[in-house]
Amino acid sequence: MFLKSQIIYSILIDKVKVKIRKFQKNEKGEFVGTIGWMAIVATVLVLVHGLITGWMPDFINRIFSRLDTLV
Repeated sequence: MFLKSQIIYSILIDKVKVKIRKFQKNEKGEFVGTIGWMAIVATVLVLVHGLITGWMPDFINRIFSRLDTLV
């Protein structure tokens, strides 16, 4: 009887561990997705700020003028 209860207890613990792992993997995916969207939003904000303040067109023109000198 004691061995049977140990086996049942062991099976239940294994099931709980599997469910915890699934939850952790799901949360890790959501965390990575959140960080990715934060990076995209930060990039868009920098681009919009650059266009509003005027340094972005000058920066792009300098890049293309350097490319023209290489060709």
